[in-house]
Amino acid sequence: MSNLSGNPVYILKQNTERLKGRNALSINIEAIKTVAESIRTTLGPKGLNKMIVDSMNEVTVTGDGAKILEELNIENPAAKMVVDLSKTIHKKVGDGASSTVIFLGELMKRTYEMISVDISPTLIYEGYIHALKEIKRLLNIISIKIERNDNEILKNIAKTTLNTKNLFSSTSYFANMIVECISNITEMRGDNPYVDLDNIQLIKKEGEGLSNSQLIKGIIVDKEVVSPIMPKYIKNARIALIDGALEIIKTDFSSEIQISNPNEISGFLKQEENLIKDLVDALISTGVNVVFCQKGIDEMAQHYLAKSNIMAIRRVKHSDMVKLSHATGAKIITRIKSIQNNDLGKAKMVSEQKIGKDNMIFVEECKDPKSLTILIRGGTELIVDDAERAFKNGLGVVKSVIENPEIVGGAGSIEIELRRNLQLFAQKMGGKQQIAIENYADALEIIPKTIIENSGKDSLDYITNLRAQIDYSKKIFSGFDSISGEIVNTHECGIIESSSVKTEIFSLATEMAISFIRIDDYIRSSSKN
Repeated sequence: MSNLSGNPVYILKQNTERLKGRNALSINIEAIKTVAESIRTTLGPKGLNKMIVDSMNEVTVTGDGAKILEELNIENPAAKMVVDLSKTIHKKVGDGASSTVIFLGELMKRTYEMISVDISPTLIYEGYIHALKEIKRLLNIISIKIERNDNEILKNIAKTTLNTKNLFSSTSYFANMIVECISNITEMRGDNPYVDLDNIQLIKKEGEGLSNSQLIKGIIVDKEVVSPIMPKYIKNARIALIDGALEIIKTDFSSEIQISNPNEISGFLKQEENLIKDLVDALISTGVNVVFCQKGIDEMAQHYLAKSNIMAIRRVKHSDMVKLSHATGAKIITRIKSIQNNDLGKAKMVSEQKIGKDNMIFVEECKDPKSLTILIRGGTELIVDDAERAFKNGLGVVKSVIENPEIVGGAGSIEIELRRNLQLFAQKMGGKQQIAIENYADALEIIPKTIIENSGKDSLDYITNLRAQIDYSKKIFSGFDSISGEIVNTHECGIIESSSVKTEIFSLATEMAISFIRIDDYIRSSSKN
Protein backbone atom coordinates (compact mmCIF):
# COMPACT_ATOMS: atom_id res chain seq x y z
CA MET A 1 0.00 0.00 0.00
CA SER A 2 1.34 3.46 -0.83
CA ASN A 3 0.42 7.03 0.09
CA LEU A 4 -0.06 10.04 -2.20
CA SER A 5 3.68 10.58 -2.47
CA GLY A 6 4.13 7.07 -3.84
CA ASN A 7 6.03 5.77 -0.82
CA PRO A 8 4.85 2.44 0.63
CA VAL A 9 2.96 2.47 3.96
CA TYR A 10 3.36 -0.64 6.13
CA ILE A 11 0.66 -1.48 8.67
CA LEU A 12 1.74 -5.07 9.43
CA LYS A 13 4.92 -6.24 11.09
CA GLN A 14 7.80 -7.25 8.91
CA ASN A 15 7.76 -10.92 7.80
CA THR A 16 3.99 -11.17 8.34
CA GLU A 17 2.54 -13.82 6.02
CA ARG A 18 -0.48 -12.68 3.99
CA LEU A 19 -2.54 -14.47 1.35
CA LYS A 20 -5.60 -13.04 -0.39
CA GLY A 21 -8.54 -14.32 -2.40
CA ARG A 22 -8.24 -17.77 -3.92
CA ASN A 23 -4.81 -18.33 -2.31
CA ALA A 24 -6.27 -17.75 1.16
CA LEU A 25 -9.05 -20.25 0.51
CA SER A 26 -6.63 -22.73 -1.06
CA ILE A 27 -4.37 -22.99 1.99
CA ASN A 28 -7.36 -23.63 4.27
CA ILE A 29 -8.87 -26.21 1.93
CA GLU A 30 -5.61 -28.15 1.73
CA ALA A 31 -5.36 -28.23 5.53
CA ILE A 32 -8.96 -29.46 5.91
CA LYS A 33 -8.58 -32.10 3.20
CA THR A 34 -5.42 -33.39 4.90
CA VAL A 35 -7.23 -33.72 8.25
CA ALA A 36 -10.18 -35.47 6.59
CA GLU A 37 -7.91 -37.91 4.75
CA SER A 38 -6.06 -38.71 7.97
CA ILE A 39 -9.20 -40.26 9.51
CA ARG A 40 -11.03 -41.43 6.39
CA THR A 41 -9.83 -45.04 6.70
CA THR A 42 -11.37 -45.30 10.18
CA LEU A 43 -14.99 -44.92 9.03
CA GLY A 44 -17.38 -47.87 9.12
CA PRO A 45 -17.37 -51.37 10.66
CA LYS A 46 -14.34 -52.36 8.58
CA GLY A 47 -12.48 -49.11 9.35
CA LEU A 48 -8.88 -49.31 10.51
CA ASN A 49 -7.20 -47.99 13.65
CA LYS A 50 -4.51 -45.37 14.13
CA MET A 51 -1.58 -45.64 16.51
CA ILE A 52 -0.52 -42.30 17.97
CA VAL A 53 2.58 -41.86 20.14
CA ASP A 54 2.78 -38.52 21.94
CA SER A 55 5.85 -36.61 23.17
CA MET A 56 5.75 -38.56 26.46
CA ASN A 57 5.78 -41.89 24.55
CA GLU A 58 2.18 -42.55 25.63
CA VAL A 59 0.51 -44.78 23.02
CA THR A 60 -3.09 -44.47 21.85
CA VAL A 61 -4.62 -47.05 19.50
CA THR A 62 -8.13 -46.20 18.32
CA GLY A 63 -10.44 -45.83 15.35
CA ASP A 64 -12.44 -43.05 17.04
CA GLY A 65 -12.13 -39.95 14.86
CA ALA A 66 -12.60 -37.45 17.69
CA LYS A 67 -9.90 -39.11 19.80
CA ILE A 68 -7.46 -39.30 16.88
CA LEU A 69 -7.82 -35.60 16.10
CA GLU A 70 -7.55 -34.73 19.79
CA GLU A 71 -4.25 -36.59 20.09
CA LEU A 72 -2.67 -35.13 16.94
CA ASN A 73 -0.29 -32.26 17.55
CA ILE A 74 -1.88 -29.90 15.00
CA GLU A 75 -0.51 -26.40 14.38
CA ASN A 76 -2.40 -25.23 11.29
CA PRO A 77 -5.19 -22.82 12.40
CA ALA A 78 -7.77 -24.17 9.91
CA ALA A 79 -7.03 -27.74 10.99
CA LYS A 80 -7.39 -26.71 14.65
CA MET A 81 -10.87 -25.41 13.88
CA VAL A 82 -11.74 -28.81 12.42
CA VAL A 83 -10.52 -30.48 15.63
CA ASP A 84 -12.78 -28.16 17.62
CA LEU A 85 -15.64 -29.13 15.30
CA SER A 86 -15.09 -32.83 16.04
CA LYS A 87 -15.10 -32.11 19.78
CA THR A 88 -18.35 -30.17 19.44
CA ILE A 89 -20.30 -32.93 17.71
CA HIS A 90 -18.81 -35.56 20.01
CA LYS A 91 -20.01 -33.57 23.00
CA LYS A 92 -23.47 -32.84 21.56
CA VAL A 93 -24.52 -36.25 20.21
CA GLY A 94 -21.73 -38.64 21.21
CA ASP A 95 -20.90 -39.89 17.72
CA GLY A 96 -20.40 -38.75 14.13
CA ALA A 97 -17.07 -36.90 14.43
CA SER A 98 -15.44 -38.88 11.60
CA SER A 99 -18.44 -38.48 9.28
CA THR A 100 -18.58 -34.73 9.95
CA VAL A 101 -14.91 -34.15 9.19
CA ILE A 102 -14.93 -36.40 6.09
CA PHE A 103 -18.03 -34.67 4.73
CA LEU A 104 -16.50 -31.25 5.44
CA GLY A 105 -13.32 -32.27 3.60
CA GLU A 106 -15.36 -33.31 0.54
CA LEU A 107 -17.37 -30.08 0.62
CA MET A 108 -14.18 -28.00 0.66
CA LYS A 109 -12.66 -30.05 -2.17
CA ARG A 110 -15.71 -29.39 -4.36
CA THR A 111 -15.72 -25.74 -3.30
CA TYR A 112 -12.21 -25.28 -4.66
CA GLU A 113 -13.17 -26.96 -7.94
CA MET A 114 -16.06 -24.50 -8.36
CA ILE A 115 -13.91 -21.48 -7.50
CA SER A 116 -11.33 -22.69 -10.03
CA VAL A 117 -13.93 -22.21 -12.78
CA ASP A 118 -14.76 -18.68 -11.52
CA ILE A 119 -17.94 -19.37 -9.58
CA SER A 120 -18.27 -16.70 -6.90
CA PRO A 121 -17.70 -17.82 -3.28
CA THR A 122 -20.87 -15.93 -2.39
CA LEU A 123 -22.95 -18.01 -4.78
CA ILE A 124 -21.33 -21.19 -3.46
CA TYR A 125 -22.06 -20.61 0.21
CA GLU A 126 -25.58 -19.34 -0.56
CA GLY A 127 -26.15 -22.58 -2.46
CA TYR A 128 -24.88 -24.55 0.55
CA ILE A 129 -27.29 -22.67 2.83
CA HIS A 130 -30.22 -23.58 0.57
CA ALA A 131 -29.00 -27.19 0.44
CA LEU A 132 -28.82 -27.46 4.24
CA LYS A 133 -32.32 -26.02 4.66
CA GLU A 134 -33.64 -28.55 2.15
CA ILE A 135 -31.82 -31.40 3.93
CA LYS A 136 -33.44 -30.47 7.24
CA ARG A 137 -36.84 -30.34 5.56
CA LEU A 138 -36.27 -33.71 3.90
CA LEU A 139 -35.11 -35.32 7.13
CA ASN A 140 -38.32 -34.18 8.85
CA ILE A 141 -40.30 -35.94 6.12
CA ILE A 142 -38.11 -39.04 5.69
CA SER A 143 -37.40 -39.77 9.35
CA ILE A 144 -39.45 -42.54 10.93
CA LYS A 145 -40.95 -41.90 14.36
CA ILE A 146 -40.48 -44.69 16.89
CA GLU A 147 -41.74 -45.49 20.36
CA ARG A 148 -39.23 -44.39 23.00
CA ASN A 149 -39.64 -47.68 24.85
CA ASP A 150 -39.00 -49.85 21.77
CA ASN A 151 -35.90 -51.55 23.16
CA GLU A 152 -35.31 -53.63 20.04
CA ILE A 153 -34.89 -50.53 17.87
CA LEU A 154 -32.77 -48.83 20.54
CA LYS A 155 -30.49 -51.87 20.68
CA ASN A 156 -30.11 -51.82 16.88
CA ILE A 157 -29.19 -48.13 17.00
CA ALA A 158 -26.58 -48.85 19.67
CA LYS A 159 -25.23 -51.81 17.66
CA THR A 160 -24.95 -49.68 14.51
CA THR A 161 -22.70 -47.30 16.44
CA LEU A 162 -20.74 -49.99 18.29
CA ASN A 163 -20.10 -52.00 15.11
CA THR A 164 -17.67 -49.28 14.04
CA LYS A 165 -15.63 -49.80 17.24
CA ASN A 166 -13.16 -52.50 18.30
CA LEU A 167 -15.52 -54.57 20.44
CA PHE A 168 -15.06 -57.83 18.55
CA SER A 169 -17.89 -60.25 19.52
CA SER A 170 -19.15 -58.12 22.44
CA THR A 171 -21.20 -55.63 20.38
CA SER A 172 -24.65 -57.09 21.17
CA TYR A 173 -23.75 -57.54 24.84
CA PHE A 174 -22.64 -53.91 25.15
CA ALA A 175 -25.68 -52.65 23.21
CA ASN A 176 -28.00 -54.37 25.72
CA MET A 177 -26.16 -52.72 28.62
CA ILE A 178 -26.37 -49.29 26.99
CA VAL A 179 -30.13 -49.51 26.39
CA GLU A 180 -30.77 -50.78 29.93
CA CYS A 181 -28.69 -47.94 31.36
CA ILE A 182 -30.48 -45.24 29.38
CA SER A 183 -33.92 -46.73 30.16
CA ASN A 184 -33.21 -46.63 33.90
CA ILE A 185 -31.99 -43.04 34.09
CA THR A 186 -34.52 -41.45 31.71
CA GLU A 187 -36.80 -39.01 33.49
CA MET A 188 -39.76 -36.98 32.26
CA ARG A 189 -39.61 -33.21 32.44
CA GLY A 190 -43.10 -32.16 31.52
CA ASP A 191 -43.96 -34.06 28.36
CA ASN A 192 -40.34 -34.43 27.27
CA PRO A 193 -37.88 -37.16 28.29
CA TYR A 194 -34.52 -36.08 29.66
CA VAL A 195 -31.36 -38.16 29.95
CA ASP A 196 -28.42 -37.01 32.10
CA LEU A 197 -25.42 -39.12 31.13
CA ASP A 198 -23.59 -37.96 34.27
CA ASN A 199 -25.78 -40.47 36.10
CA ILE A 200 -23.95 -43.30 34.35
CA GLN A 201 -20.61 -44.15 35.90
CA LEU A 202 -17.94 -45.79 33.74
CA ILE A 203 -15.26 -47.69 35.66
CA LYS A 204 -12.30 -49.15 33.76
CA LYS A 205 -10.24 -52.08 34.99
CA GLU A 206 -7.89 -54.12 32.84
CA GLY A 207 -7.19 -57.78 33.53
CA GLU A 208 -10.08 -59.72 31.97
CA GLY A 209 -11.81 -59.92 28.58
CA LEU A 210 -14.37 -57.43 27.24
CA SER A 211 -17.10 -60.05 27.76
CA ASN A 212 -16.48 -59.80 31.53
CA SER A 213 -17.74 -56.22 31.56
CA GLN A 214 -20.89 -55.85 33.60
CA LEU A 215 -23.74 -53.52 34.40
CA ILE A 216 -24.13 -52.71 38.09
CA LYS A 217 -27.56 -51.49 39.19
CA GLY A 218 -25.93 -49.18 41.63
CA ILE A 219 -22.57 -47.51 42.13
CA ILE A 220 -18.95 -48.58 42.50
CA VAL A 221 -16.89 -46.40 44.83
CA ASP A 222 -13.14 -46.52 44.36
CA LYS A 223 -12.46 -46.76 48.10
CA GLU A 224 -12.21 -49.51 50.70
CA VAL A 225 -13.71 -50.13 54.13
CA VAL A 226 -12.07 -47.74 56.58
CA SER A 227 -11.23 -50.36 59.25
CA PRO A 228 -10.18 -54.03 58.94
CA ILE A 229 -12.46 -55.01 61.84
CA MET A 230 -15.58 -53.77 60.02
CA PRO A 231 -17.74 -56.12 57.92
CA LYS A 232 -16.84 -56.35 54.21
CA TYR A 233 -20.29 -57.53 53.14
CA ILE A 234 -23.70 -56.14 54.11
CA LYS A 235 -26.98 -57.61 52.90
CA ASN A 236 -30.15 -55.45 52.79
CA ALA A 237 -28.09 -52.33 53.33
CA ARG A 238 -29.51 -49.19 54.91
CA ILE A 239 -27.20 -46.43 53.74
CA ALA A 240 -26.37 -43.03 55.24
CA LEU A 241 -24.58 -40.36 53.20
CA ILE A 242 -22.76 -37.76 55.31
CA ASP A 243 -21.56 -34.53 53.73
CA GLY A 244 -18.91 -33.83 56.33
CA ALA A 245 -16.67 -35.50 58.89
CA LEU A 246 -17.48 -38.06 61.57
CA GLU A 247 -15.02 -36.59 64.03
CA ILE A 248 -14.48 -33.65 66.39
CA ILE A 249 -14.06 -30.55 64.23
CA LYS A 250 -11.00 -28.55 65.15
CA THR A 251 -11.55 -24.81 65.55
CA ASP A 252 -9.89 -22.27 63.30
CA PHE A 253 -8.31 -20.46 66.27
CA SER A 254 -5.79 -21.53 68.90
CA SER A 255 -6.90 -22.12 72.47
CA GLU A 256 -5.42 -23.32 75.76
CA ILE A 257 -6.94 -25.59 78.41
CA GLN A 258 -5.51 -25.26 81.90
CA ILE A 259 -5.50 -28.57 83.80
CA SER A 260 -4.62 -28.71 87.50
CA ASN A 261 -4.76 -32.50 88.12
CA PRO A 262 -4.62 -35.76 86.10
CA ASN A 263 -8.32 -36.48 86.57
CA GLU A 264 -9.17 -33.45 84.48
CA ILE A 265 -7.22 -34.94 81.52
CA SER A 266 -9.28 -38.10 81.73
CA GLY A 267 -12.45 -36.04 81.98
CA PHE A 268 -11.54 -33.99 78.92
CA LEU A 269 -10.76 -37.10 76.86
CA LYS A 270 -13.94 -38.76 78.11
CA GLN A 271 -15.96 -35.75 76.98
CA GLU A 272 -14.48 -35.96 73.47
CA GLU A 273 -15.25 -39.67 73.40
CA ASN A 274 -18.84 -38.99 74.46
CA LEU A 275 -19.27 -36.44 71.68
CA ILE A 276 -18.11 -39.02 69.12
CA LYS A 277 -20.31 -41.70 70.71
CA ASP A 278 -23.35 -39.39 70.53
CA LEU A 279 -22.80 -38.92 66.79
CA VAL A 280 -22.46 -42.68 66.23
CA ASP A 281 -25.50 -43.39 68.44
CA ALA A 282 -27.55 -40.97 66.33
CA LEU A 283 -26.65 -43.05 63.27
CA ILE A 284 -27.26 -46.39 65.00
CA SER A 285 -30.71 -45.29 66.16
CA THR A 286 -31.88 -45.09 62.53
CA GLY A 287 -30.91 -48.71 61.81
CA VAL A 288 -28.10 -47.74 59.46
CA ASN A 289 -25.55 -50.43 58.56
CA VAL A 290 -23.49 -48.67 55.84
CA VAL A 291 -22.03 -45.15 56.14
CA PHE A 292 -20.41 -43.15 53.32
CA CYS A 293 -18.61 -40.09 54.61
CA GLN A 294 -17.30 -37.30 52.40
CA LYS A 295 -14.55 -36.41 54.88
CA GLY A 296 -12.66 -38.17 57.67
CA ILE A 297 -13.86 -40.69 60.28
CA ASP A 298 -12.29 -40.53 63.74
CA GLU A 299 -10.62 -43.71 65.06
CA MET A 300 -12.96 -43.72 68.04
CA ALA A 301 -15.93 -43.46 65.67
CA GLN A 302 -14.52 -46.36 63.67
CA HIS A 303 -14.38 -48.40 66.88
CA TYR A 304 -18.03 -47.74 67.81
CA LEU A 305 -19.22 -48.34 64.25
CA ALA A 306 -17.36 -51.64 64.04
CA LYS A 307 -18.83 -52.74 67.40
CA SER A 308 -22.30 -52.18 65.92
CA ASN A 309 -21.37 -54.17 62.78
CA ILE A 310 -21.58 -51.07 60.56
CA MET A 311 -19.50 -50.71 57.39
CA ALA A 312 -17.98 -47.25 56.90
CA ILE A 313 -16.19 -45.65 53.94
CA ARG A 314 -14.51 -42.26 54.20
CA ARG A 315 -13.27 -39.47 51.89
CA VAL A 316 -15.80 -40.26 49.15
CA LYS A 317 -15.84 -37.79 46.27
CA HIS A 318 -18.79 -35.40 46.09
CA SER A 319 -19.67 -36.64 42.59
CA ASP A 320 -19.83 -40.21 43.94
CA MET A 321 -22.01 -39.05 46.83
CA VAL A 322 -24.48 -37.54 44.35
CA LYS A 323 -24.52 -40.76 42.31
CA LEU A 324 -25.03 -42.81 45.49
CA SER A 325 -27.97 -40.59 46.37
CA HIS A 326 -29.55 -41.13 42.94
CA ALA A 327 -28.93 -44.88 43.05
CA THR A 328 -30.06 -45.66 46.61
CA GLY A 329 -32.54 -42.88 47.31
CA ALA A 330 -30.52 -41.68 50.32
CA LYS A 331 -30.43 -38.00 51.22
CA ILE A 332 -27.05 -36.35 51.69
CA ILE A 333 -27.10 -35.01 55.26
CA THR A 334 -24.93 -32.33 56.84
CA ARG A 335 -26.07 -32.62 60.50
CA ILE A 336 -25.65 -36.15 61.82
CA LYS A 337 -27.78 -35.64 64.95
CA SER A 338 -30.77 -34.62 62.83
CA ILE A 339 -30.73 -37.77 60.68
CA GLN A 340 -34.07 -39.57 60.26
CA ASN A 341 -35.05 -43.03 59.03
CA ASN A 342 -36.37 -41.61 55.76
CA ASP A 343 -32.94 -40.07 55.05
CA LEU A 344 -31.44 -43.51 54.50
CA GLY A 345 -31.04 -45.22 51.16
CA LYS A 346 -31.39 -48.91 50.38
CA ALA A 347 -29.47 -51.50 48.42
CA LYS A 348 -29.76 -55.26 48.41
CA MET A 349 -26.03 -55.67 48.81
CA VAL A 350 -22.95 -53.58 49.66
CA SER A 351 -19.57 -55.29 49.55
CA GLU A 352 -15.85 -54.70 49.23
CA GLN A 353 -14.46 -56.54 46.21
CA LYS A 354 -11.01 -56.81 44.71
CA ILE A 355 -10.97 -55.75 41.06
CA GLY A 356 -7.54 -56.06 39.49
CA LYS A 357 -5.14 -54.72 42.09
CA ASP A 358 -7.64 -52.45 43.86
CA ASN A 359 -10.31 -52.93 46.49
CA MET A 360 -13.58 -51.20 45.61
CA ILE A 361 -16.99 -50.82 47.24
CA PHE A 362 -19.91 -52.24 45.24
CA VAL A 363 -23.39 -50.90 46.00
CA GLU A 364 -25.59 -53.30 44.04
CA GLU A 365 -29.17 -54.26 43.23
CA CYS A 366 -30.75 -50.96 44.18
CA LYS A 367 -34.54 -51.01 43.84
CA ASP A 368 -35.09 -48.15 41.38
CA PRO A 369 -31.64 -46.73 40.66
CA LYS A 370 -31.33 -43.42 38.81
CA SER A 371 -27.56 -43.85 38.70
CA LEU A 372 -25.87 -46.95 37.35
CA THR A 373 -22.36 -48.19 36.73
CA ILE A 374 -20.77 -49.97 33.79
CA LEU A 375 -17.64 -51.84 34.81
CA ILE A 376 -15.49 -52.11 31.69
CA ARG A 377 -12.96 -54.93 31.57
CA GLY A 378 -10.29 -55.60 28.98
CA GLY A 379 -6.99 -57.37 28.49
CA THR A 380 -4.92 -54.19 28.30
CA GLU A 381 -5.24 -50.51 29.12
CA LEU A 382 -5.49 -49.66 25.40
CA ILE A 383 -8.44 -52.03 24.91
CA VAL A 384 -10.22 -50.75 28.01
CA ASP A 385 -9.75 -47.11 26.96
CA ASP A 386 -11.12 -47.79 23.47
CA ALA A 387 -14.08 -49.69 24.94
CA GLU A 388 -14.85 -46.70 27.17
CA ARG A 389 -14.92 -44.42 24.12
CA ALA A 390 -17.24 -46.88 22.36
CA PHE A 391 -19.59 -46.89 25.36
CA LYS A 392 -19.70 -43.09 25.44
CA ASN A 393 -20.53 -42.99 21.73
CA GLY A 394 -23.29 -45.57 22.13
CA LEU A 395 -24.77 -43.83 25.18
CA GLY A 396 -24.78 -40.48 23.38
CA VAL A 397 -26.56 -41.84 20.32
CA VAL A 398 -29.25 -43.71 22.29
CA LYS A 399 -29.79 -40.59 24.43
CA SER A 400 -30.38 -38.54 21.26
CA VAL A 401 -33.01 -41.05 20.04
CA ILE A 402 -34.78 -41.10 23.41
CA GLU A 403 -34.99 -37.30 23.42
CA ASN A 404 -35.86 -37.10 19.71
CA PRO A 405 -37.40 -40.48 18.73
CA GLU A 406 -36.81 -40.37 14.99
CA ILE A 407 -34.58 -42.68 12.96
CA VAL A 408 -33.21 -43.06 9.42
CA GLY A 409 -31.48 -45.88 7.58
CA GLY A 410 -27.76 -46.35 8.18
CA ALA A 411 -25.02 -47.83 6.00
CA GLY A 412 -25.08 -44.81 3.66
CA SER A 413 -28.75 -45.21 2.70
CA ILE A 414 -29.88 -41.81 3.98
CA GLU A 415 -27.03 -40.00 2.20
CA ILE A 416 -27.94 -41.61 -1.13
CA GLU A 417 -31.62 -40.68 -0.67
CA LEU A 418 -30.78 -37.08 0.30
CA ARG A 419 -28.48 -36.77 -2.71
CA ARG A 420 -31.28 -37.87 -5.06
CA ASN A 421 -33.74 -35.35 -3.60
CA LEU A 422 -31.19 -32.53 -3.53
CA GLN A 423 -30.42 -33.05 -7.23
CA LEU A 424 -34.13 -32.53 -8.00
CA PHE A 425 -34.19 -29.49 -5.73
CA ALA A 426 -31.15 -28.00 -7.51
CA GLN A 427 -32.90 -28.23 -10.88
CA LYS A 428 -35.78 -26.15 -9.50
CA MET A 429 -33.37 -23.51 -8.16
CA GLY A 430 -31.56 -22.96 -11.49
CA GLY A 431 -28.71 -20.48 -12.04
CA LYS A 432 -25.20 -20.87 -10.69
CA GLN A 433 -26.56 -21.77 -7.26
CA GLN A 434 -27.80 -24.95 -8.90
CA ILE A 435 -24.17 -25.95 -9.47
CA ALA A 436 -23.35 -25.38 -5.78
CA ILE A 437 -26.36 -27.44 -4.62
CA GLU A 438 -25.53 -30.26 -7.05
CA ASN A 439 -21.95 -30.36 -5.76
CA TYR A 440 -23.27 -30.39 -2.19
CA ALA A 441 -25.53 -33.30 -3.11
CA ASP A 442 -22.66 -35.24 -4.67
CA ALA A 443 -20.50 -34.55 -1.61
CA LEU A 444 -23.01 -36.51 0.52
CA GLU A 445 -21.96 -39.69 -1.26
CA ILE A 446 -18.50 -39.50 0.31
CA ILE A 447 -19.97 -41.25 3.40
CA PRO A 448 -21.27 -44.45 1.70
CA LYS A 449 -18.34 -44.36 -0.72
CA THR A 450 -15.84 -44.38 2.16
CA ILE A 451 -17.69 -47.16 4.02
CA ILE A 452 -17.61 -49.30 0.86
CA GLU A 453 -13.94 -48.61 0.13
CA ASN A 454 -12.94 -49.38 3.72
CA SER A 455 -14.67 -52.75 3.29
CA GLY A 456 -12.40 -53.56 0.36
CA LYS A 457 -15.10 -53.22 -2.31
CA ASP A 458 -15.38 -51.23 -5.55
CA SER A 459 -17.29 -48.11 -4.53
CA LEU A 460 -18.36 -47.21 -8.09
CA ASP A 461 -20.27 -50.47 -8.61
CA TYR A 462 -22.01 -50.38 -5.26
CA ILE A 463 -22.85 -46.65 -5.37
CA THR A 464 -24.42 -47.16 -8.81
CA ASN A 465 -26.51 -50.06 -7.47
CA LEU A 466 -27.54 -48.07 -4.41
CA ARG A 467 -28.69 -45.16 -6.54
CA ALA A 468 -30.83 -47.53 -8.56
CA GLN A 469 -32.37 -49.36 -5.59
CA ILE A 470 -32.97 -46.78 -2.91
CA ASP A 471 -36.33 -45.04 -2.66
CA TYR A 472 -37.55 -44.00 0.78
CA SER A 473 -40.97 -43.05 -0.58
CA LYS A 474 -41.56 -46.73 -1.42
CA LYS A 475 -40.02 -47.93 1.87
CA ILE A 476 -36.89 -49.22 0.17
CA PHE A 477 -34.00 -48.45 2.52
CA SER A 478 -31.01 -49.89 0.67
CA GLY A 479 -27.55 -49.54 2.20
CA PHE A 480 -24.18 -51.28 2.09
CA ASP A 481 -23.71 -53.78 4.92
CA SER A 482 -19.96 -53.92 5.61
CA ILE A 483 -20.29 -57.14 7.59
CA SER A 484 -21.89 -59.18 4.79
CA GLY A 485 -20.44 -57.10 1.94
CA GLU A 486 -23.87 -56.86 0.30
CA ILE A 487 -26.55 -54.25 -0.36
CA VAL A 488 -29.38 -54.87 2.13
CA ASN A 489 -32.59 -53.33 3.45
CA THR A 490 -31.13 -51.41 6.38
CA HIS A 491 -34.32 -51.39 8.45
CA GLU A 492 -34.85 -55.12 8.10
CA CYS A 493 -31.21 -55.75 9.06
CA GLY A 494 -31.35 -53.31 11.99
CA ILE A 495 -28.75 -50.90 10.55
CA ILE A 496 -30.39 -47.67 11.67
CA GLU A 497 -29.22 -44.31 12.95
CA SER A 498 -30.54 -41.35 14.88
CA SER A 499 -32.10 -38.63 12.72
CA SER A 500 -30.90 -35.91 15.10
CA VAL A 501 -27.29 -37.16 14.87
CA LYS A 502 -27.46 -36.97 11.07
CA THR A 503 -28.90 -33.46 11.27
CA GLU A 504 -26.02 -32.36 13.50
CA ILE A 505 -23.44 -33.91 11.15
CA PHE A 506 -24.76 -32.07 8.08
CA SER A 507 -25.42 -28.82 9.96
CA LEU A 508 -22.03 -28.50 11.67
CA ALA A 509 -20.06 -29.51 8.58
CA THR A 510 -21.99 -27.04 6.38
CA GLU A 511 -21.66 -24.18 8.85
CA MET A 512 -17.92 -24.77 9.11
CA ALA A 513 -17.57 -24.94 5.30
CA ILE A 514 -19.42 -21.63 4.93
CA SER A 515 -17.12 -20.03 7.54
CA PHE A 516 -14.06 -21.03 5.51
CA ILE A 517 -15.57 -20.01 2.15
CA ARG A 518 -16.19 -16.49 3.50
CA ILE A 519 -12.47 -16.05 4.28
CA ASP A 520 -10.69 -14.03 1.59
CA ASP A 521 -7.66 -12.83 3.54
CA TYR A 522 -5.20 -14.98 5.48
CA ILE A 523 -2.86 -12.99 7.77
CA ARG A 524 -0.33 -14.80 9.94
CA SER A 525 1.84 -12.72 12.25
CA SER A 526 5.52 -13.56 12.50
CA SER A 527 6.60 -15.29 15.69
CA LYS A 528 8.25 -13.24 18.41
CA ASN A 529 12.03 -13.44 18.57
